[in-house]
Amino acid sequence: MKSQHPTLSRVISTDYPSFIAVLFPVVFDIFTIYFFFTGNYSFQFFLPIAIVATIIGVPFLVKRYRIISSVFEAGIQTKGTVTNIGFFRGRGSVSYSYNVQGETQTSSNAINRNSHTRKLTVGQKVTVVVDRDDPKRAFIWEIYL
Repeated sequence: MKSQHPTLSRVISTDYPSFIAVLFPVVFDIFTIYFFFTGNYSFQFFLPIAIVATIIGVPFLVKRYRIISSVFEAGIQTKGTVTNIGFFRGRGSVSYSYNVQGETQTSSNAINRNSHTRKLTVGQKVTVVVDRDDPKRAFIWEIYL
């Protein structure tokens, strides 16, 4: 398999947990900055929340990006089938089955609705990249690259 991995921006736009890891710190940072510069003392409430959201969100994003990148870089590529997909507003979930190491596995990912994930349909054949050490950890190639 050719060594490729998705960009950080693609991971954030496709992977819902990564998106949330960015969203919360950004929102609370904006509120804190706004209230600080407008002289509103509400910034004292938002500042600790912004700090905690950043302390939790940034390492989570880095870890999630490393996991996804490592699977794309060193994983096993196989064919799979989308078994379920559903969206509620801007977020959703995709489930898929695939064969790896002689066994049928199923996996799912929480995803954002974007131009790549909108194209998925139940029954669609996709390329799945599977973690060699944990065959249940997998990602759909087409929506991340």
